[in-house]
Amino acid sequence: MTEREVTERATVESGDVYDDPSEDALLLLLEDIEDGREAFVIVERLADASGQTYAQSTRADDGRYVVEHRAGAPRRHFHVVVDDVRAAHALLTAWTFDLPGWREAGWSPGFAPSGLSPGRARASRGSAGSS
Repeated sequence: MTEREVTERATVESGDVYDDPSEDALLLLLEDIEDGREAFVIVERLADASGQTYAQSTRADDGRYVVEHRAGAPRRHFHVVVDDVRAAHALLTAWTFDLPGWREAGWSPGFAPSGLSPGRARASRGSAGSS
């Protein structure tokens, strides 16, 4: 039996890893953030050996969600703030499965402003302070 190649991997603050997460799995991971059981989720594209192609999301103190994505290098890091967990799920799912429309989400270059940025997510990736 041939094993299927894993193309994406989701990781949460606790260190739990989910290979090729489904749309439903992504919603459950974001709901864990909403409920305070996790602080962030990171979805990596495993085809990029550098580990620098990923999307991540966390809940800001004001209840909105920050979604960030990086396209291979720190200078290609973008963020957007969305109103709620459903909007974060739609965007994270669209990025994960390369669905139409995710590129038009109103991305701003760099990390989200202080107080909104998923700081613990960045720290876990070893990229704190980079942009």
